[in-house]
Amino acid sequence: MYKKILILTVLLLALTISSLFADKSLERIANEKGVEGETLYNDKKFVESAQTFEAAITKLEEAVKTDDIPLDNEKIARWLELAFNGYYQGKKFEDAIRIIDRQLKLDPTNYTYINYKSIILKKYLKRIDEAIVVLKEFNSTKRSFKVEKKIASYYSDLEDYENAVIWYQKAYEQKKDATVIEKIAIIYLKLDRNGEAITAYKDFIKTNPNESVLAKTYKNLGKLYEDMGNNAKSIENYEKSINLKYSSDIVLTLIMKYYEANSYDKALEKISLFLKNKPGNSDAIYYRAMIHFNCEEKEAAIDDFQTISSDPKYSKLAMGYIESIKSE
Repeated sequence: MYKKILILTVLLLALTISSLFADKSLERIANEKGVEGETLYNDKKFVESAQTFEAAITKLEEAVKTDDIPLDNEKIARWLELAFNGYYQGKKFEDAIRIIDRQLKLDPTNYTYINYKSIILKKYLKRIDEAIVVLKEFNSTKRSFKVEKKIASYYSDLEDYENAVIWYQKAYEQKKDATVIEKIAIIYLKLDRNGEAITAYKDFIKTNPNESVLAKTYKNLGKLYEDMGNNAKSIENYEKSINLKYSSDIVLTLIMKYYEANSYDKALEKISLFLKNKPGNSDAIYYRAMIHFNCEEKEAAIDDFQTISSDPKYSKLAMGYIESIKSE
């Protein structure tokens, strides 16, 4: 009797378990897959987790069709994001792009997806032409400063400067940006179109940017003239820049330029300004020492050379000048 009861109990238990599995809905299976995917991701099994999230989405979509449940796009979007992260972390970039394409079907205007897709295509898959196409298609629906600037930078990376300048100009139409105008000017230089580079900066200045941006623009224009070998124009624009916003780099550049041109009064003026902001700076003191030396102001020169004689950059040179002066 006991044996019969035991057998019956086991059979009932088996039937119950079988019934539970048989009754498990597709939606429940999908959710369990989602939990499994998160566990795998946390265990750094990135590719397996991504594949599991995709399986979860498939089950959920089956549930929508067969069980007539509402489509939970929010849940699908979350699982797609996790699947993308898994493939990306696992360096399965083709799969990562495939997931992005699914994300774009849910949210076609989301720039984040397009940005990631273009980066993966360019950086990891070395398909920069395809990345440009992706960005252009996205931009065709609604023009964007960020997208047009990125397209221009990708063309620049390809050394297709003609197209690069076209797209930087498009971006500049969207936003009068100092960085973009600098890029345009640099490209014009690469194309040996120096006049257009200068015009680009001058046109930007006419837009009346704020002082900080204007100072940077004059600095860039000064560098442009410097690269072109026009020292006078270079100095003119560097001066305009520091009058708006002090920059130690520019002031030191002006010190060197004035020194090389034997404009000692102007060089000393800039040295004084530099040392006011950076007291004891060896570079400035070195040029002051050299000016004193060239002007036969020996004692003042010795004082300055002694000041910088402990600086490894100038010690040997300074001691040489001190010995030379004292030997006269």
